[in-house]
Amino acid sequence: MIFALAASLLFSAPPHNLHVAHTRLVVEGAVMVARVRMFRDDLQKALKQPVGDDATSKAAVAAYVSRTFTLVADGATLTGDVLDGGADMDGDQPIWWVIVQWKAARPVKALGVKAHLMFETFNDQQNIVMVAKQPGDHRQSLYFQAGDRAEQVLKF
Repeated sequence: MIFALAASLLFSAPPHNLHVAHTRLVVEGAVMVARVRMFRDDLQKALKQPVGDDATSKAAVAAYVSRTFTLVADGATLTGDVLDGGADMDGDQPIWWVIVQWKAARPVKALGVKAHLMFETFNDQQNIVMVAKQPGDHRQSLYFQAGDRAEQVLKF
């Protein structure tokens, strides 16, 4: 019964015209933490499988995010750890979110970002990354669009 209700909610959502992912990335010293939010149906198309709370699905999402959202701190490519993830709603749209953490060897002075989520799936994909440098709450936004594979670099 619960599965049927959940499935009806997922499949009854009105279609969305945008293919966009939104990330809030906080940089504090040598640690970076991001919350990445994506339309759930878009993520399922990119993964070519359903997204859910089971271990296999979470592992697939973690591998995908690690491959398509990368950080380079002062020239060193970092490996992110997906700490958590789950379903949520944004208005009438089902979304999927993940929390990712990266740790550098020392406080970050230059950060390279590549947010290429779903670029291989949607030619109109857009990814917005809002970066907040702590302390001081210095904020900057980055914009990535499908077809543009360039790394964007922030200096602190």
